[in-house]
Amino acid sequence: MLRYIVFLSFYFLFSLASLAQAPGDQPSRSPENSADQPSRDSVGGPAQGTAETRVSVARLRVPPKARHLYEKAVDAWGRKEPAEAQRDVDQALKIDPTYPEALTLYGFIQASLQRWSSAEDGLEAAIKSDPNYWPPYVILASVYNTQGRYDEAQDATRHALSAGANTWSVQYEIARALIGKGEYKDALTITDEALHLKHGSLLHVAKAHALLGLRRYPEAATELRAYLQYQPSGEGSQDAHHILERLQGLVSR
Repeated sequence: MLRYIVFLSFYFLFSLASLAQAPGDQPSRSPENSADQPSRDSVGGPAQGTAETRVSVARLRVPPKARHLYEKAVDAWGRKEPAEAQRDVDQALKIDPTYPEALTLYGFIQASLQRWSSAEDGLEAAIKSDPNYWPPYVILASVYNTQGRYDEAQDATRHALSAGANTWSVQYEIARALIGKGEYKDALTITDEALHLKHGSLLHVAKAHALLGLRRYPEAATELRAYLQYQPSGEGSQDAHHILERLQGLVSR
């Protein structure tokens, strides 16, 4: 049995910049503003099917300077300047320690560095500040899945859905948790439904791992090739190529 290779999939920054805007503001450019390019699933790629997020008092009362620093941090991350992004988000949080989007970005950056405890602290603080803001729940689910904490990941995705999340990334994390628990049929159902309704090429990777768990190797190979068609050098491409090589003796081309 080929084991499920879990790789950290911070393939989105959601709509953090646009969601940061106060009512009436003009949306600033964010790393994921390429929604017409659904194959971009790597860091900074789009979150397809993003739901509208209910705006809380904590988010409406953000000082303008903190909001500006946060938007600068999102832009810096999109330009692949993590140190600059970290500096700007730290400064934003000094001004407003309860700023939900900034706390979420802080947790996102920490997770990208595999600083799990710091990531969880930031994301949990964001959730405490605004329980109806869904992005930190999904990032937290990814953090839990990457650590093999599948029950906690499932709990985080349930909260994300309750908060109004409607993005392929939620189904992706649900599938990862199910695969991690060996519930391959349920994971396959989730990925099939998600791929029917939404874009998100990493869903092909999750579906492939569900099929591998069910020993349906030819179909798994098809899904991996579908992913590589969209993401020939994406975040999961190395793993996809490696698994396809291992399948050579089981699947005819």
